[in-house]
Amino acid sequence: MRINNKRIKIYIETLYILLLLGLFFSILLIFIPISIITKFVSPYLLAIGFTCAIILIYKLGHQHMEYSSDGEVLNIKTQDAFWVKYNPNSKTIVDFPKSKLVNYKIKQGILQRKLELYVTSKRSQNGIVKLSFNITYLNNSEINDLKRSLNKILKKNERLEEDNLQALVV
Repeated sequence: MRINNKRIKIYIETLYILLLLGLFFSILLIFIPISIITKFVSPYLLAIGFTCAIILIYKLGHQHMEYSSDGEVLNIKTQDAFWVKYNPNSKTIVDFPKSKLVNYKIKQGILQRKLELYVTSKRSQNGIVKLSFNITYLNNSEINDLKRSLNKILKKNERLEEDNLQALVV
């Protein structure tokens, strides 16, 4: 199954452009005050507001997510829709065999939703690594598809473990 929310990219890019323009014009308003505008609101307050909005959207996490469970490998790619153009290292690409998936959780915060995958790994002391992905910008049908796909993988892994245990007993 493939899940891709590239529809959100145009909205995020537009929002960032509008916020950056607002920040630019509020800074310009500091140097060239227009009395009609500065009578109602301080240009410093505007600049702080636009800066906080940009930081908030950035801190909410990557907006674009691609999920693919086709084949034997689970592929997840996340990136910030706007800043990836200027910083290509801001992408997160994870792929691992489906058989290593142990569990998953979807955590709902006030402003964020996160997908936490628990994967077996030899590099970890306890043998399990937690991978976290931002799924705030996925709609409910995409989240339901994601849950359905992950549950299917977990059921298949449980059946494989049971078959392996039965083969060891015999």
